[in-house]
Amino acid sequence: MPYELTVVNPSGNAIQVPLDHFPFSMGRHSENQLILRDSRVSRKHASIELRGAELWIDDLESLHGVRVNSVKILESTKLSAGDVIDFGLEDGYRIIVVEKSDDEIRKLIGRLPGNHAGESELSKLRALTEVARSLEHAMSTNDVLAAVVEAALTVAGCERGFLLLEHEAGLVVELGRDAAGRPLDASQLPVPLDLIRRALKERKDLLSFQFDPLADWSARFNDSLGGLDLRSVLCVPLLRLRGSTGSGDTVAATMDDTVGLIYMDSRIAEVVNQQGNRELLQTLALEASTILENARLLEEDRKRQRLEQELALARTIQANLLPRKLTAEGFLEAAGSSIPTHQVGGDFYDVLKRPDGSWLTAVADVSGKGVGAALLASLLQGVLLEASSSGASMDEWLGRLNRFLVERTEGEKYATFFVCTIDAGGMMRYVNAGHSRPFLLRRPAGGPVLEVLDQDGFPVGLLDVATYPVVTVQLQPGDTVVLFSDGVEEGRRGPKEFFGRERIAAAIVANAHSTLQGLHDGLRQALTSYLDGVEPHDDATLLLLRFSAR
Repeated sequence: MPYELTVVNPSGNAIQVPLDHFPFSMGRHSENQLILRDSRVSRKHASIELRGAELWIDDLESLHGVRVNSVKILESTKLSAGDVIDFGLEDGYRIIVVEKSDDEIRKLIGRLPGNHAGESELSKLRALTEVARSLEHAMSTNDVLAAVVEAALTVAGCERGFLLLEHEAGLVVELGRDAAGRPLDASQLPVPLDLIRRALKERKDLLSFQFDPLADWSARFNDSLGGLDLRSVLCVPLLRLRGSTGSGDTVAATMDDTVGLIYMDSRIAEVVNQQGNRELLQTLALEASTILENARLLEEDRKRQRLEQELALARTIQANLLPRKLTAEGFLEAAGSSIPTHQVGGDFYDVLKRPDGSWLTAVADVSGKGVGAALLASLLQGVLLEASSSGASMDEWLGRLNRFLVERTEGEKYATFFVCTIDAGGMMRYVNAGHSRPFLLRRPAGGPVLEVLDQDGFPVGLLDVATYPVVTVQLQPGDTVVLFSDGVEEGRRGPKEFFGRERIAAAIVANAHSTLQGLHDGLRQALTSYLDGVEPHDDATLLLLRFSAR
């Protein structure tokens, strides 16, 4: 008999893991078939083996031991479907052994009493509860829902049952079963979906409704209903569960909070719609509603995890694109850093040597956040790399880049860009394409003097008519250019409490006599202290360039 494991992590999230390799080892080491991300779990904690047709578990001399159904095992122990394994930790992983066949569920469903005299509602409810508990550990949502439909048929005494779910296009038949458990397809549903949907919307009871399609809508659906031979039709709504009551039960708030229904009919006998049966069907419907809600939440969680993995990869790529080492020799010294927010941003900086011995440096900030911003930042960095080796003038290649971005993104994606070249004689040529205006720290004999490089222009990718004139500044030995993104300037700890240019200037002057790295660290510390633990709203990038004579 094939088995699977339902693995429930300490947070309560569950995944299905196939038992398709033996021995099946479990532990925190990466070589295990099941890796348990818990430092308290031993590297190789336990192992499951298949002996004949039976599963057996062994403790691999773990620190905290292995328990099966809360009993610590001291030797090889046989496992059965439904057994719960834990690793000696009250708040650790739990593993449930599950049969891949639904035979066990069918056996339980077969024990549900039908409409037979002398059977108590208590016995029905007891059997139903046992089925519901077994359903928690079934392998797939469809298997569980099929079992619910079969259980509903047993309780109601109907011949056919269908699970219908709401989609954007309307009701859709997800699955069908007859009283013997055989699958039915959508073409075997005898009543038009429009008719069922209308009855669902017009029902008077939140948890149940019963209608006669021939009597209620014969005029509208005469052609399609004329051949029906139905004695009874019974429908149970499935609810969109929201919030919880004081007792912890999840409920639906309104009649519109429905995700579908279980439809059942009989051509042979009139269904006896007793109060006890209605309550059992409603309990089953709530069970199915919970399964659907759990499946939805699980899918959302999987999407979130996939997105987080993609963002983590994008952050890694973005971090790897930043220079690992900046120049600290010759006539130019550089120090820089970029601290991203929890999202993937579009900041980057680089310092590249040109064939003529000069240096090309840049800081850029792409509009927006996320993977799109990171991809555009990567493109800009590639353009910068090409520009450093081609010898093209800044206004020329920035103009080409601007036209390319406008053509491809139609102004929806753009970037601010500060780019400059510095040669051995201290001649600095720069273009500011909408970026935060840098400071130039000069250190004459009389003390530090702070200037602003005021030239400004349009971001690249915003307007196709934009031009990028080059400005020239002569640097003296010891002069420092302080470049930063707006994440530094606009770092805030309240709605309008920005770090601002005045605090940047004050931090530069306060650390003017430090080494270049010391000046960088002093600026970074000033921003961190100001934010006082508040999560940055934007990437904060710094690049400092200090010129010295050869």
